[in-house]
Amino acid sequence: MKNTLRTYSHILQLRSDAIHEILQSERGIAFALKLFLIVSLIAGLGMWGELPAALRTPTMVERFDKVVADVGEAVATAVAAVESAAAAVQGRIERAVQTASAEFERRFGGLLNQLNAIFDRFASPRARLARLLTQRVVSVREIEEIVVAAQPTPAEMNQLLMRSGASDAETRRLLRLAGIAADQLAAVRAAEQAAVDAAVTELQPILDALSMTSSEFQEVLDQISATPEQVLQWLDRLSTTPEQVGALLSRITATPDKLKELVATARAEVERMAPPLGERPSRVIRLGGQWLASPLHYASEWMLFALVLLLAAKSIGGRATLPQHLGAVALSAAPAIFFLVAYVPDLSSVASLPMASAVHTTGRILALIGVVWCGILLLKTLSVAHGFGMWKSAGAVLLALFGMYAAAPLAAVLASFFLLG
Repeated sequence: MKNTLRTYSHILQLRSDAIHEILQSERGIAFALKLFLIVSLIAGLGMWGELPAALRTPTMVERFDKVVADVGEAVATAVAAVESAAAAVQGRIERAVQTASAEFERRFGGLLNQLNAIFDRFASPRARLARLLTQRVVSVREIEEIVVAAQPTPAEMNQLLMRSGASDAETRRLLRLAGIAADQLAAVRAAEQAAVDAAVTELQPILDALSMTSSEFQEVLDQISATPEQVLQWLDRLSTTPEQVGALLSRITATPDKLKELVATARAEVERMAPPLGERPSRVIRLGGQWLASPLHYASEWMLFALVLLLAAKSIGGRATLPQHLGAVALSAAPAIFFLVAYVPDLSSVASLPMASAVHTTGRILALIGVVWCGILLLKTLSVAHGFGMWKSAGAVLLALFGMYAAAPLAAVLASFFLLG
Protein backbone atom coordinates (compact mmCIF):
# COMPACT_ATOMS: atom_id res chain seq x y z
CA MET A 1 0.00 0.00 0.00
CA LYS A 2 2.84 2.34 0.89
CA ASN A 3 4.63 1.62 -2.40
CA THR A 4 1.41 2.16 -4.31
CA LEU A 5 0.89 5.59 -2.76
CA ARG A 6 4.53 6.46 -3.44
CA THR A 7 4.17 5.44 -7.10
CA TYR A 8 0.93 7.45 -7.35
CA SER A 9 2.72 10.48 -5.91
CA HIS A 10 5.54 10.11 -8.43
CA ILE A 11 3.03 10.00 -11.28
CA LEU A 12 1.37 13.21 -10.07
CA GLN A 13 4.85 14.80 -9.90
CA LEU A 14 5.37 13.95 -13.63
CA ARG A 15 8.50 11.93 -12.85
CA SER A 16 9.77 10.34 -16.09
CA ASP A 17 11.55 7.42 -14.38
CA ALA A 18 8.43 6.26 -12.53
CA ILE A 19 6.26 6.53 -15.65
CA HIS A 20 8.87 4.73 -17.79
CA GLU A 21 9.15 1.92 -15.24
CA ILE A 22 5.37 1.39 -15.21
CA LEU A 23 4.99 1.35 -19.01
CA GLN A 24 7.86 -1.05 -19.64
CA SER A 25 6.21 -4.11 -18.04
CA GLU A 26 2.87 -5.83 -18.30
CA ARG A 27 2.51 -5.62 -14.54
CA GLY A 28 3.01 -1.87 -14.72
CA ILE A 29 0.38 -1.49 -17.46
CA ALA A 30 -2.02 -3.53 -15.31
CA PHE A 31 -1.21 -1.13 -12.45
CA ALA A 32 -2.07 1.80 -14.75
CA LEU A 33 -5.46 0.28 -15.58
CA LYS A 34 -6.15 -0.44 -11.90
CA LEU A 35 -5.18 3.12 -11.05
CA PHE A 36 -7.63 4.40 -13.68
CA LEU A 37 -10.37 2.20 -12.18
CA ILE A 38 -9.73 3.34 -8.58
CA VAL A 39 -9.43 7.03 -9.47
CA SER A 40 -12.65 6.83 -11.49
CA LEU A 41 -14.52 5.27 -8.56
CA ILE A 42 -13.15 7.88 -6.14
CA ALA A 43 -14.16 10.70 -8.48
CA GLY A 44 -17.57 9.09 -8.92
CA LEU A 45 -18.18 9.19 -5.16
CA GLY A 46 -19.43 12.72 -5.77
CA MET A 47 -22.53 11.18 -7.31
CA TRP A 48 -23.58 10.03 -3.82
CA GLY A 49 -24.24 13.68 -3.01
CA GLU A 50 -27.61 13.03 -4.62
CA LEU A 51 -28.50 10.52 -1.89
CA PRO A 52 -30.20 13.00 0.53
CA ALA A 53 -32.39 14.35 -2.24
CA ALA A 54 -33.21 10.81 -3.41
CA LEU A 55 -34.35 9.86 0.10
CA ARG A 56 -36.28 13.08 0.68
CA THR A 57 -38.03 13.29 -2.69
CA PRO A 58 -41.64 12.02 -2.32
CA THR A 59 -42.54 8.77 -4.03
CA MET A 60 -45.21 8.53 -6.72
CA VAL A 61 -47.77 7.30 -4.17
CA GLU A 62 -46.93 10.15 -1.79
CA ARG A 63 -47.21 12.69 -4.60
CA PHE A 64 -50.54 11.18 -5.64
CA ASP A 65 -51.87 11.35 -2.08
CA LYS A 66 -50.72 14.96 -1.78
CA VAL A 67 -52.43 15.90 -5.05
CA VAL A 68 -55.67 14.24 -3.87
CA ALA A 69 -55.42 16.00 -0.50
CA ASP A 70 -54.72 19.36 -2.17
CA VAL A 71 -57.65 18.90 -4.55
CA GLY A 72 -59.93 17.93 -1.66
CA GLU A 73 -58.81 20.94 0.34
CA ALA A 74 -59.28 23.24 -2.65
CA VAL A 75 -62.76 21.85 -3.33
CA ALA A 76 -63.73 22.16 0.34
CA THR A 77 -62.46 25.74 0.42
CA ALA A 78 -64.35 26.59 -2.78
CA VAL A 79 -67.55 24.97 -1.49
CA ALA A 80 -67.25 26.80 1.82
CA ALA A 81 -66.69 30.08 -0.01
CA VAL A 82 -69.69 29.47 -2.29
CA GLU A 83 -71.90 28.48 0.66
CA SER A 84 -70.79 31.53 2.61
CA ALA A 85 -71.48 33.80 -0.34
CA ALA A 86 -74.82 32.12 -0.98
CA ALA A 87 -75.79 32.46 2.68
CA ALA A 88 -74.82 36.12 2.66
CA VAL A 89 -76.75 36.76 -0.54
CA GLN A 90 -79.73 34.79 0.73
CA GLY A 91 -79.68 36.77 3.99
CA ARG A 92 -79.63 40.06 2.11
CA ILE A 93 -82.45 38.87 -0.16
CA GLU A 94 -84.54 37.73 2.77
CA ARG A 95 -84.00 41.03 4.58
CA ALA A 96 -84.87 42.92 1.43
CA VAL A 97 -88.03 40.86 0.93
CA GLN A 98 -89.05 41.33 4.54
CA THR A 99 -88.41 45.05 4.30
CA ALA A 100 -90.34 45.31 1.03
CA SER A 101 -93.18 43.18 2.39
CA ALA A 102 -93.44 45.27 5.55
CA GLU A 103 -93.39 48.46 3.52
CA PHE A 104 -96.00 47.08 1.10
CA GLU A 105 -98.18 45.96 4.01
CA ARG A 106 -97.85 49.36 5.66
CA ARG A 107 -98.86 51.25 2.55
CA PHE A 108 -101.33 48.93 0.87
CA GLY A 109 -102.36 46.42 3.54
CA GLY A 110 -105.44 48.34 4.61
CA LEU A 111 -106.47 48.94 1.01
CA LEU A 112 -106.11 45.26 0.15
CA ASN A 113 -108.15 44.24 3.17
CA GLN A 114 -110.89 46.65 2.10
CA LEU A 115 -110.77 45.30 -1.45
CA ASN A 116 -110.97 41.71 -0.16
CA ALA A 117 -113.92 42.66 2.02
CA ILE A 118 -115.67 44.28 -0.94
CA PHE A 119 -114.87 41.21 -3.08
CA ASP A 120 -116.28 38.87 -0.43
CA ARG A 121 -119.42 41.00 -0.14
CA PHE A 122 -120.27 41.18 -3.82
CA ALA A 123 -118.58 38.06 -5.30
CA SER A 124 -120.47 34.84 -5.75
CA PRO A 125 -119.81 31.96 -3.33
CA ARG A 126 -118.07 29.95 -6.06
CA ALA A 127 -115.78 32.90 -6.90
CA ARG A 128 -114.89 33.25 -3.22
CA LEU A 129 -114.18 29.50 -3.08
CA ALA A 130 -111.98 29.73 -6.17
CA ARG A 131 -110.00 32.56 -4.51
CA LEU A 132 -109.51 30.48 -1.38
CA LEU A 133 -108.24 27.55 -3.48
CA THR A 134 -105.50 29.78 -4.89
CA GLN A 135 -104.23 30.73 -1.42
CA ARG A 136 -101.39 28.70 0.06
CA VAL A 137 -102.73 29.12 3.62
CA VAL A 138 -106.43 29.09 4.54
CA SER A 139 -107.85 29.56 8.03
CA VAL A 140 -110.56 27.39 9.56
CA ARG A 141 -112.78 30.48 9.92
CA GLU A 142 -112.54 31.21 6.17
CA ILE A 143 -113.56 27.62 5.39
CA GLU A 144 -116.54 27.89 7.78
CA GLU A 145 -117.72 31.05 6.03
CA ILE A 146 -117.57 29.50 2.52
CA VAL A 147 -118.54 25.83 2.81
CA VAL A 148 -122.21 26.43 3.58
CA ALA A 149 -122.74 28.86 0.71
CA ALA A 150 -120.48 27.35 -1.96
CA GLN A 151 -120.90 23.61 -1.23
CA PRO A 152 -117.36 22.53 -2.27
CA THR A 153 -116.76 19.13 -3.79
CA PRO A 154 -114.89 16.50 -1.77
CA ALA A 155 -111.71 17.21 -3.81
CA GLU A 156 -112.00 20.98 -3.20
CA MET A 157 -112.74 20.38 0.48
CA ASN A 158 -109.64 18.19 0.74
CA GLN A 159 -107.48 20.98 -0.74
CA LEU A 160 -108.90 23.51 1.74
CA LEU A 161 -108.35 21.21 4.71
CA MET A 162 -104.77 20.41 3.62
CA ARG A 163 -103.98 24.14 3.53
CA SER A 164 -105.71 24.97 6.83
CA GLY A 165 -103.92 22.53 9.14
CA ALA A 166 -107.24 21.80 10.85
CA SER A 167 -107.38 19.28 13.70
CA ASP A 168 -109.43 16.08 13.52
CA ALA A 169 -112.31 17.64 15.47
CA GLU A 170 -112.30 20.75 13.27
CA THR A 171 -112.15 18.54 10.16
CA ARG A 172 -115.22 16.55 11.25
CA ARG A 173 -117.12 19.78 12.04
CA LEU A 174 -116.23 21.34 8.68
CA LEU A 175 -117.24 18.17 6.83
CA ARG A 176 -120.65 18.25 8.55
CA LEU A 177 -121.09 21.90 7.52
CA ALA A 178 -120.17 21.03 3.90
CA GLY A 179 -122.38 17.95 3.85
CA ILE A 180 -119.48 15.68 2.93
CA ALA A 181 -119.06 12.24 4.47
CA ALA A 182 -115.76 11.15 5.95
CA ASP A 183 -115.54 8.18 3.59
CA GLN A 184 -115.91 10.55 0.60
CA LEU A 185 -112.94 12.57 1.86
CA ALA A 186 -110.98 9.37 2.45
CA ALA A 187 -111.76 8.20 -1.09
CA VAL A 188 -110.54 11.52 -2.53
CA ARG A 189 -107.35 11.36 -0.52
CA ALA A 190 -106.78 7.74 -1.53
CA ALA A 191 -107.27 8.66 -5.20
CA GLU A 192 -104.83 11.58 -4.89
CA GLN A 193 -102.28 9.38 -3.14
CA ALA A 194 -102.67 6.76 -5.86
CA ALA A 195 -102.03 9.43 -8.50
CA VAL A 196 -98.96 10.60 -6.59
CA ASP A 197 -97.69 7.02 -6.26
CA ALA A 198 -98.23 6.43 -9.96
CA ALA A 199 -96.33 9.61 -10.82
CA VAL A 200 -93.49 8.68 -8.46
CA THR A 201 -93.36 5.23 -10.06
CA GLU A 202 -92.98 6.86 -13.47
CA LEU A 203 -90.25 9.09 -12.07
CA GLN A 204 -88.40 6.14 -10.47
CA PRO A 205 -85.60 6.08 -13.12
CA ILE A 206 -84.70 9.63 -12.08
CA LEU A 207 -84.78 8.70 -8.37
CA ASP A 208 -82.54 5.69 -9.02
CA ALA A 209 -80.01 7.82 -10.89
CA LEU A 210 -79.99 10.36 -8.04
CA SER A 211 -79.97 7.64 -5.32
CA MET A 212 -83.00 9.27 -3.67
CA THR A 213 -85.93 7.72 -1.81
CA SER A 214 -89.55 8.70 -2.42
CA SER A 215 -89.69 10.61 0.87
CA GLU A 216 -86.53 12.57 0.01
CA PHE A 217 -87.94 13.36 -3.43
CA GLN A 218 -91.20 14.54 -1.84
CA GLU A 219 -89.26 16.85 0.50
CA VAL A 220 -87.56 18.41 -2.50
CA LEU A 221 -90.93 18.88 -4.23
CA ASP A 222 -92.37 20.47 -1.08
CA GLN A 223 -89.53 22.99 -1.04
CA ILE A 224 -90.33 24.11 -4.58
CA SER A 225 -94.13 23.79 -4.14
CA ALA A 226 -94.50 21.20 -6.89
CA THR A 227 -96.10 17.79 -7.26
CA PRO A 228 -94.94 14.64 -9.05
CA GLU A 229 -97.68 15.20 -11.60
CA GLN A 230 -96.29 18.65 -12.38
CA VAL A 231 -92.80 17.17 -12.82
CA LEU A 232 -94.22 14.72 -15.35
CA GLN A 233 -95.90 17.62 -17.15
CA TRP A 234 -92.58 19.51 -17.28
CA LEU A 235 -90.84 16.48 -18.76
CA ASP A 236 -93.61 16.10 -21.31
CA ARG A 237 -93.19 19.74 -22.37
CA LEU A 238 -89.46 19.06 -22.82
CA SER A 239 -90.31 16.09 -25.08
CA THR A 240 -88.38 13.66 -22.89
CA THR A 241 -89.12 10.76 -20.56
CA PRO A 242 -88.01 9.85 -17.02
CA GLU A 243 -86.03 6.93 -18.47
CA GLN A 244 -84.04 9.25 -20.74
CA VAL A 245 -83.38 11.69 -17.90
CA GLY A 246 -82.33 8.83 -15.60
CA ALA A 247 -79.94 7.45 -18.21
CA LEU A 248 -78.37 10.88 -18.64
CA LEU A 249 -78.02 11.39 -14.88
CA SER A 250 -76.46 7.96 -14.42
CA ARG A 251 -73.70 8.97 -16.85
CA ILE A 252 -72.98 12.40 -15.41
CA THR A 253 -73.68 11.89 -11.72
CA ALA A 254 -70.52 11.45 -9.64
CA THR A 255 -71.36 10.58 -6.05
CA PRO A 256 -68.76 10.77 -3.27
CA ASP A 257 -68.63 6.97 -3.16
CA LYS A 258 -67.90 6.83 -6.89
CA LEU A 259 -65.20 9.47 -6.55
CA LYS A 260 -63.61 7.56 -3.66
CA GLU A 261 -63.72 4.37 -5.70
CA LEU A 262 -62.09 6.14 -8.65
CA VAL A 263 -59.33 7.59 -6.43
CA ALA A 264 -58.72 4.19 -4.82
CA THR A 265 -58.44 2.54 -8.25
CA ALA A 266 -55.99 5.20 -9.47
CA ARG A 267 -53.92 4.87 -6.28
CA ALA A 268 -53.76 1.09 -6.67
CA GLU A 269 -52.52 1.57 -10.23
CA VAL A 270 -49.84 4.00 -9.02
CA GLU A 271 -48.77 1.49 -6.35
CA ARG A 272 -48.59 -1.24 -8.98
CA MET A 273 -46.20 0.91 -11.04
CA ALA A 274 -43.79 1.24 -8.11
CA PRO A 275 -40.65 -0.99 -8.11
CA PRO A 276 -40.91 -4.26 -6.12
CA LEU A 277 -38.33 -3.11 -3.55
CA GLY A 278 -39.91 0.31 -3.13
CA GLU A 279 -39.15 3.57 -4.87
CA ARG A 280 -36.59 4.93 -2.39
CA PRO A 281 -34.51 1.71 -2.17
CA SER A 282 -34.60 1.53 -5.96
CA ARG A 283 -33.22 5.08 -6.16
CA VAL A 284 -30.31 4.09 -3.89
CA ILE A 285 -29.63 0.95 -5.96
CA ARG A 286 -29.77 2.95 -9.19
CA LEU A 287 -27.36 5.50 -7.73
CA GLY A 288 -24.97 2.74 -6.71
CA GLY A 289 -25.14 1.23 -10.19
CA GLN A 290 -24.31 4.57 -11.79
CA TRP A 291 -21.33 4.94 -9.45
CA LEU A 292 -19.99 1.44 -10.17
CA ALA A 293 -20.45 2.00 -13.91
CA SER A 294 -18.59 5.34 -13.86
CA PRO A 295 -15.20 3.80 -14.90
CA LEU A 296 -16.84 2.19 -17.93
CA HIS A 297 -18.52 5.49 -18.74
CA TYR A 298 -15.22 7.36 -18.62
CA ALA A 299 -13.43 4.61 -20.60
CA SER A 300 -16.07 4.69 -23.35
CA GLU A 301 -15.60 8.44 -23.72
CA TRP A 302 -11.80 8.18 -23.79
CA MET A 303 -11.43 5.07 -25.97
CA LEU A 304 -12.06 6.70 -29.36
CA PHE A 305 -9.76 9.60 -28.52
CA ALA A 306 -7.07 7.18 -27.32
CA LEU A 307 -7.15 5.21 -30.60
CA VAL A 308 -7.08 8.35 -32.76
CA LEU A 309 -4.25 9.68 -30.60
CA LEU A 310 -2.32 6.44 -31.21
CA LEU A 311 -2.63 6.90 -34.98
CA ALA A 312 -1.56 10.54 -34.68
CA ALA A 313 1.45 9.63 -32.51
CA LYS A 314 2.49 6.83 -34.88
CA SER A 315 2.26 9.19 -37.83
CA ILE A 316 4.88 11.49 -36.30
CA GLY A 317 7.28 8.74 -35.23
CA GLY A 318 5.83 7.34 -32.02
CA ARG A 319 7.25 3.96 -30.92
CA ALA A 320 4.84 2.81 -28.17
CA THR A 321 2.88 -0.42 -28.51
CA LEU A 322 -0.88 -0.46 -28.08
CA PRO A 323 -0.72 -1.64 -24.42
CA GLN A 324 1.89 0.97 -23.63
CA HIS A 325 -0.13 3.70 -25.31
CA LEU A 326 -3.33 2.70 -23.45
CA GLY A 327 -1.34 2.54 -20.20
CA ALA A 328 -0.02 6.05 -20.82
CA VAL A 329 -3.55 7.37 -21.42
CA ALA A 330 -4.76 5.55 -18.27
CA LEU A 331 -1.96 7.09 -16.17
CA SER A 332 -2.95 10.56 -17.37
CA ALA A 333 -6.23 10.18 -15.45
CA ALA A 334 -4.44 10.13 -12.09
CA PRO A 335 -5.35 13.77 -11.18
CA ALA A 336 -9.04 13.03 -11.99
CA ILE A 337 -9.53 12.60 -8.26
CA PHE A 338 -10.08 16.37 -8.27
CA PHE A 339 -13.37 15.75 -10.13
CA LEU A 340 -14.89 14.37 -6.90
CA VAL A 341 -16.70 17.56 -5.87
CA ALA A 342 -17.64 18.39 -9.46
CA TYR A 343 -19.91 15.33 -9.57
CA VAL A 344 -21.86 16.48 -6.51
CA PRO A 345 -25.31 17.57 -7.79
CA ASP A 346 -27.16 20.73 -6.83
CA LEU A 347 -27.68 20.67 -3.05
CA SER A 348 -30.04 23.64 -2.82
CA SER A 349 -32.95 21.33 -1.96
CA VAL A 350 -31.18 19.74 1.03
CA ALA A 351 -28.73 22.45 2.16
CA SER A 352 -28.70 26.21 2.61
CA LEU A 353 -28.21 28.34 -0.47
CA PRO A 354 -24.73 29.65 0.57
CA MET A 355 -23.55 26.09 1.30
CA ALA A 356 -24.88 24.76 -2.01
CA SER A 357 -23.28 27.66 -3.89
CA ALA A 358 -19.94 27.12 -2.12
CA VAL A 359 -19.92 23.41 -2.98
CA HIS A 360 -20.78 24.16 -6.61
CA THR A 361 -18.03 26.81 -6.97
CA THR A 362 -15.41 24.67 -5.22
CA GLY A 363 -16.24 21.72 -7.43
CA ARG A 364 -15.80 23.77 -10.59
CA ILE A 365 -12.44 25.20 -9.43
CA LEU A 366 -11.08 21.77 -8.47
CA ALA A 367 -12.36 20.31 -11.74
CA LEU A 368 -10.51 23.01 -13.69
CA ILE A 369 -7.31 22.19 -11.77
CA GLY A 370 -7.84 18.49 -12.49
CA VAL A 371 -8.38 19.06 -16.23
CA VAL A 372 -5.21 21.14 -16.56
CA TRP A 373 -3.21 18.62 -14.53
CA CYS A 374 -4.57 15.68 -16.57
CA GLY A 375 -3.64 17.47 -19.81
CA ILE A 376 -0.07 18.12 -18.69
CA LEU A 377 0.30 14.55 -17.41
CA LEU A 378 -1.03 13.19 -20.72
CA LEU A 379 1.67 15.07 -22.62
CA LYS A 380 4.28 13.65 -20.22
CA THR A 381 3.08 10.02 -20.42
CA LEU A 382 2.87 10.22 -24.23
CA SER A 383 6.41 11.56 -24.51
CA VAL A 384 7.71 8.77 -22.25
CA ALA A 385 5.72 6.02 -23.99
CA HIS A 386 6.48 7.07 -27.59
CA GLY A 387 10.00 8.40 -26.98
CA PHE A 388 9.60 12.02 -28.12
CA GLY A 389 9.48 15.40 -26.40
CA MET A 390 6.60 17.28 -24.79
CA TRP A 391 6.12 19.59 -27.80
CA LYS A 392 5.81 16.62 -30.11
CA SER A 393 3.28 15.10 -27.70
CA ALA A 394 1.30 18.35 -27.87
CA GLY A 395 1.43 18.14 -31.68
CA ALA A 396 0.09 14.57 -31.55
CA VAL A 397 -2.80 15.66 -29.31
CA LEU A 398 -3.64 18.59 -31.60
CA LEU A 399 -3.42 16.33 -34.65
CA ALA A 400 -5.78 13.83 -32.99
CA LEU A 401 -8.27 16.56 -32.08
CA PHE A 402 -8.11 17.95 -35.63
CA GLY A 403 -8.71 14.48 -37.05
CA MET A 404 -11.71 13.85 -34.80
CA TYR A 405 -13.45 17.21 -35.02
CA ALA A 406 -12.41 18.53 -38.44
CA ALA A 407 -10.95 15.96 -40.84
CA ALA A 408 -13.36 13.13 -40.02
CA PRO A 409 -16.57 15.22 -40.40
CA LEU A 410 -15.20 16.79 -43.61
CA ALA A 411 -14.35 13.37 -44.99
CA ALA A 412 -17.82 12.12 -44.13
CA VAL A 413 -19.41 15.06 -45.97
CA LEU A 414 -17.22 14.52 -49.06
CA ALA A 415 -17.97 10.81 -49.03
CA SER A 416 -21.70 11.54 -48.86
CA PHE A 417 -21.49 13.87 -51.88
CA PHE A 418 -19.47 11.25 -53.77
CA LEU A 419 -21.92 8.43 -53.03
CA LEU A 420 -24.96 10.57 -53.87
CA GLY A 421 -23.39 11.48 -57.17
